[in-house]
Amino acid sequence: MVSLPTLKLVCERKICDLMPCHRATERWEASGVLVKDRHYFVVFDDRREIARIADELQPDDTNGLFGMSLADYGYEGITYNTSKQRFYLLVEARKQTGSSYKASIVEYNDDFSYLKDRTIDFTFEHSNKGFEAVVHVRRNSEDYLLALCEGNECKGGDEGRKPGGGRVLLFEKKKNRWLHSRTVALPSSLPFVDYSGMSLDSGRVAIVSQVNSMLWVGHLDEADWTWRNEGQLYEFPRCINGAIQYGNIEGVGWITPTRIVTVSDRRKKKNQPDKELSEKDQSVHIFEIPS
Repeated sequence: MVSLPTLKLVCERKICDLMPCHRATERWEASGVLVKDRHYFVVFDDRREIARIADELQPDDTNGLFGMSLADYGYEGITYNTSKQRFYLLVEARKQTGSSYKASIVEYNDDFSYLKDRTIDFTFEHSNKGFEAVVHVRRNSEDYLLALCEGNECKGGDEGRKPGGGRVLLFEKKKNRWLHSRTVALPSSLPFVDYSGMSLDSGRVAIVSQVNSMLWVGHLDEADWTWRNEGQLYEFPRCINGAIQYGNIEGVGWITPTRIVTVSDRRKKKNQPDKELSEKDQSVHIFEIPS
């Protein structure tokens, strides 16, 4: 097996240690992260509030939770529309007529006040196997979203776990919905069983897999929505015996062209019996990408 370059850990902190006036026993099931104004904006799949964390990863007066706290859903991803000055928050799936599901985008302004939500015009068969991340793109004065499917071929079950079918879907903003306009296939050489986070900056795309504990970096040509090459794979640091340490990586964001921030979900005790994985869960992690 070909050895992959390993990401270098710069620093990491448990989210509970960065939030003021919150007990360490609270759950912080992080699912997405946005880098903005020297802060990390983190969303959770078990709460509606958004966390703002200063980029030094130290307790800070600007750290806290914002937005509406009472809701029956959380968020899977977060992105920002600079021209409209609003946050877009991804709800993974809402029940439709029959047994199908569609994701939606909830919009907040800079004061974290609710504005509206729009349905994403794409149907899933499973409530927990939808989109895992969204990225806003502004082109020719029009707003677009790139949405990352969690499963291969945008499917759930065993089919969604067969590597080689990664998909990013392009949506165009309409009055009451985000209209599907194109499907962008990821390179079939990607070994990912799942896809858990995505970030775009100046054409550089970072995509992470929770199950594989890997990062893929590719280059997207936004003129025709195609990949310039096969990209590069990296491993998150492993244990001495080669076992996975970072088994719950969910979101990713670009800090610089060679540095990323990631956030991690809570260890699932039923599917992840290794208690050592809890040492790296529910945290913010910063990694350097080796040259």
